[in-house]
Amino acid sequence: MRSKSKEKGAELGEEQAREKCLRLLSRRAHSSAELGEKLRAAGFTVKVTERALAGLTESGLLDDEEFARSWVADRKLSGGSGRRKLAWELRRKGIGRSLIAQVLAEDLEEETELSQAMELARKKLREGALGAAELARLRRFLLGRGYGFEVVDKVLQSLPLRQNAGETPYLTRGEGETS
Repeated sequence: MRSKSKEKGAELGEEQAREKCLRLLSRRAHSSAELGEKLRAAGFTVKVTERALAGLTESGLLDDEEFARSWVADRKLSGGSGRRKLAWELRRKGIGRSLIAQVLAEDLEEETELSQAMELARKKLREGALGAAELARLRRFLLGRGYGFEVVDKVLQSLPLRQNAGETPYLTRGEGETS
């Protein structure tokens, strides 16, 4: 008789965990890792959490690949993040590195990333030629937004350069290096 009450308690726990997940998913998409953390923080056991997440995955209500694709699509629309930042955000949400690489390769074309970086640069800067200080600030800004070195260099090379007395012109990686 004792085992029946334990089974009933486990079932209740699983149902409560499932309901909590459904409430969270009704607000916004979550990764399985995010939901797992939220369930554990709410006091659900690891076993109950795993069963609840497995049930949601089997029923198609929880899909990490779909979550990652949706995340990248949303961030692409807002236009402020490069590959590196998107990968970092997805890792923080518990998405595996191989899935991140797959989604970014399929859903974020290099041309799109470059055009987003160009648009950000245009918004950030005033008209006219730029000096080394402005270029350095813009470089840091774009790198901070998660754009790779190659994308940032292409953006900066497309901008008009002004060289003031005492300033060193902007050099891309590899230029000006001696062996």
